Amino acid sequence: MIVTSAGQSPGALQLTVVAKMAKIEHTFEKLLNADQFEIETYKTLMIVVGASGKGLGAAGIEIDAELQRVLLLAQKAREYGTKIIVGNLEGESRRGSSSDEILLALAPYADALFAKVDANQDDLFTKISEERSIPLKLFEKTVDLVEVLNEFFVR
Repeated sequence: MIVTSAGQSPGALQLTVVAKMAKIEHTFEKLLNADQFEIETYKTLMIVVGASGKGLGAAGIEIDAELQRVLLLAQKAREYGTKIIVGNLEGESRRGSSSDEILLALAPYADALFAKVDANQDDLFTKISEERSIPLKLFEKTVDLVEVLNEFFVR
C-alpha cells in the first residue's frame, strides 16, 4: 500500500503509524504525483483527505494544485486497476470546504472509504458510500483503524 495526503494535514502520517501497528507493508509519499507512482509496485493507494492551510503553506502548494495532483494520481491508479481507499483520519476537525471539495472530487475513484465517526456527522461519507455502492468503514479512535485495516487487507 502506498499512502499520500490530500490537503497536507497530518492524517496521512498518522495512517502510517496505524499501518505499522497493523503490520501492513506500506510506503508514505507526502507529495506523491502520478509521474512518480509506480503502478506495478502497489496494489492499493490510500489517499488521506484533510486540508490544512499550515500544511499546504509549508509544502508551498495551493489547494487547487493539491486537488489536481491527487486527481491525476487517482486517475492513473484507476486506469491500472489499483484499489483506491479515500479516508479521513482526523475527524470533524478536517472537514471544511477545501477538504470536502477534495473528498467529493476523489469519490468517483474510491473503492472504499474509511472515516472517523465524527467526520460523518452530516452523513456525507454514508451518502457517497451508498451512491457509489462502495464500503464505508467508520471508526471511533484512530487506533481503531488497526482493526479496519486488518479486515480490509485480509492476508
